[in-house]
Amino acid sequence: MKTCVPAILILLLGLFSPGAGVTAQSTGTQKFPGFLGTYHPFNGTAYGGDGWTEGATMQEAFDFGENAILSAARYNGFTFAENVENNCHAWNVNKVYGILTPPTEKGVVNQPSDTSLLMPFAPAGMIQGAHRFSELSKTCPQLAGMMIDDFYNDYPKLVTAKDLRDIRAALAGKTVGADGVVDHSSRATTPALKLFIVTYEHQIDRVDPEVLANVDGVNFWIWKQNENYANYAEYIDRLRKNYPGKEIVSGVYIFNSGQTPTAASIHSMIETATGLYSKGKINGLLFFSAIWLSREKITRERWNDLALPKLLDRVYYSHLGGASVKVVDAQTKLPVKGAVVTASRNAGGQNLLVARKLTNDKGEFTFGGWAAPGSSKYSIEVSKDGSSAVAALTLKAGKQIKPKPIRLPVNTRPLVK
Repeated sequence: MKTCVPAILILLLGLFSPGAGVTAQSTGTQKFPGFLGTYHPFNGTAYGGDGWTEGATMQEAFDFGENAILSAARYNGFTFAENVENNCHAWNVNKVYGILTPPTEKGVVNQPSDTSLLMPFAPAGMIQGAHRFSELSKTCPQLAGMMIDDFYNDYPKLVTAKDLRDIRAALAGKTVGADGVVDHSSRATTPALKLFIVTYEHQIDRVDPEVLANVDGVNFWIWKQNENYANYAEYIDRLRKNYPGKEIVSGVYIFNSGQTPTAASIHSMIETATGLYSKGKINGLLFFSAIWLSREKITRERWNDLALPKLLDRVYYSHLGGASVKVVDAQTKLPVKGAVVTASRNAGGQNLLVARKLTNDKGEFTFGGWAAPGSSKYSIEVSKDGSSAVAALTLKAGKQIKPKPIRLPVNTRPLVK
């Protein structure tokens, strides 16, 4: 997926964007982080209008609920370390995906020099990148998985079936040697992470047994968006047939190297995506990318033509709600810090991850989600030190609810007194 965008507004390592994690002031619909996100965050600002604050950071303006970050030292004005800090800690996102670049995008399958956790080597290794995201997920539960960009442009010649098996095993947390050799007999320490492949409308039927056996989902884009956007729902149905039981995270182009998508194509796909998501046919929608919505890259005329504030207020934000869940020790009633809380919804015959985070010092976990009728029930699972508990809640559109505290069994030792 090509952008030809130079890195701009680079911050020093360890410094993060101003106002991160602060909700932008708006006179429009209240925002919660939902299933909309960006394929590549951008360290820039958004235009205002229609209740949106002029100059708010991209994350503040859109309150993205999920983002996909590249295994690269820096991109779109953020260092990799900043992307990790923002998405895992500073911003209230529900989920994060890693992105690997394959050989046709100047990546390499195995790069033994790519050893730093927070400073990927250039060119970054795909096996090492999978290992990187596996390790990061141990302290960043928001990491839901990883996407291989432009997969079928490289498979099976430049990325072989064996490479795919190695990447999958490295993501699952199996041991990766200093030479990049994966020990498939070792224990998987992060088996819940999902491997996605990027595919396009002209590649929907291009599958084989090795791919089906080694991927968990598809990240789908319509390359010729202006010509083919009306077929979006049909494409998703074909994908679900060709990749049975696999999760689909979709995408919509704001710009790509082949064409400038029309506002009509973008609006249509966003509106269609809300229905697909509600039915569980997709589990996310990513903009490509945040930079193409920014004041730094597009004109106000283009922003006004896109008219996203009004559209999103009507079809997206108005159907979102939030929850603040507290976890306490069942015996002492003290808050439990550092518990992993997972929110999921059952839709379309699949149990779909919505959010996964750690409880804070107060034992709290917050998330946002789809709260439209018939799609507002969530299951909550809490785990820590071998103990677990489950609960259920129903989100309410436009509301932040506070359900009763979830009580972990008495053998869980609270870290906050």
